[in-house]
Amino acid sequence: MGNFGGGILGGVGAGLLLPTFGLNILYAFAALLFISVAGFVVFARDRPSTELAVPPRRWGPFFRGLTVPLRHRDFRWVWFSRILLTFGYAVSTTFGLFMMQSYITPALSLTEATRLFPLMAVASAPGTVVAMLLAGRASDRLGRRKPLVVASSAVMALSMLVPLCWPTLAALFVQGVLAGIAFGIYLPVDQALFIDVLPDKGAAGRDLGVAALGSNLGQALGPVFAGQLIALTGGYHVVWVMALILTAAAGLAIFRVRDAR
Repeated sequence: MGNFGGGILGGVGAGLLLPTFGLNILYAFAALLFISVAGFVVFARDRPSTELAVPPRRWGPFFRGLTVPLRHRDFRWVWFSRILLTFGYAVSTTFGLFMMQSYITPALSLTEATRLFPLMAVASAPGTVVAMLLAGRASDRLGRRKPLVVASSAVMALSMLVPLCWPTLAALFVQGVLAGIAFGIYLPVDQALFIDVLPDKGAAGRDLGVAALGSNLGQALGPVFAGQLIALTGGYHVVWVMALILTAAAGLAIFRVRDAR
């Protein structure tokens, strides 16, 4: 919720302030970041660990330990699925501002696109929040994770067809709402699935850190590859095709998980 809410507030704030202040708004965001980190350091008191007995640090075993969960079959497939889905989701969301100016019909001006683009996040927020709350509870009650993760991947993949077949502003909003619902289902249930397939419960922190790396890789690689494809093809249609394939493949990867429901 923190990540999602922060992304919405940042996008809306940037969209509203950019036409007036230009890139100087980055200084305001930098100041907010500094204040929030300083507040955390000052007010979030931690317990001292000076009396904690810890084994001596050895860098070789430390780095080799990061590969332990990836040697576990089920964890590896869930991790691979997360990379694919976040990759596809990042591909579909990164270039929305530019698509408003050149992909859709009628195209918008930079001022219009800057004003409307943050509203896409606002429009998708209610569905995402409701989906997160309902999907998490439903998964716990049913004792099932895989069907919901597969369903979220399928819905997200289908959402990519809307602007691919119907390149309009309304289609971008419809896609954003559908993808937001899918992502809301995915976030809590996929995290629970990772916990179910942890190879070593005593090293949960390490292994869930590796799981989070899957999200970071997908979000980082998506815009890079999509940008290269746009440069090569000269159009944005390939973005939606790429996102559709990746998110659909994310759902298929979950079928390879054996020791989880």
